[in-house]
Amino acid sequence: MASITVERSIGKTKKAVLGGLIGYNTEKMGKQKYKRLAISLKERGKIVGGIVGEVWTTVLFIQLFWIEQKYRGKDHGTKLIAAIEDEARRIGATRSYLDTMSFQAPGFYRGCGYEEFGAIDGYPAGVTRHWFTKSL
Repeated sequence: MASITVERSIGKTKKAVLGGLIGYNTEKMGKQKYKRLAISLKERGKIVGGIVGEVWTTVLFIQLFWIEQKYRGKDHGTKLIAAIEDEARRIGATRSYLDTMSFQAPGFYRGCGYEEFGAIDGYPAGVTRHWFTKSL
């Protein structure tokens, strides 16, 4: 009989779930293209900002994006977004999506051509999580 257990270490379960999901997706959609991307902003060899994402099939998911405070507002963010979008296009991506919190950068992403397609309220301090997408 199957049983449900709560685990404090996710390694084995994550590996099993990921393997099962990849197998199922391959069965339904064929072999999947998956590529991780990282673009960095450096000064004197030190990373002072960067963007991390992945392309699965034809969609770029921007997972992480950060720039050190003193480098913000100087067009570096726009250039990082353009760089990861260009690289994603180069490997076949036709769409991008990301999420951000209301205190982070929703206005910035709108300025980069992203359109909001969903939001969830209920985070502490009145924070909202926003999802954005853009055709590449």
